[in-house]
Amino acid sequence: MTVKGPSGAAKPQYFEDPAVDALYQMVLILGEELAGAREQIHALTQLLDDDDLVHKMDAFEPGSEFVNERSAFVDRLLRPLQELVDKEKSA
Repeated sequence: MTVKGPSGAAKPQYFEDPAVDALYQMVLILGEELAGAREQIHALTQLLDDDDLVHKMDAFEPGSEFVNERSAFVDRLLRPLQELVDKEKSA
């Protein structure tokens, strides 16, 4: 893959359309998160032999720390698109 962006740019541009670049970045972020989640799920399924614990998980309510982490992830995921929107507005 050839980098097409101008030299000295803050971020390399891999595709001619900046929207495709933003989408590409989002896919990379999602892939990274999915790999981490799959690893954690695999570890948890090996640890969860107690059926009672599985039923308790159904009633689980996430705490504020989880909510904050989820919000930070969504912000990180959408950042490439927001940067594209900001760039288009300033042009």
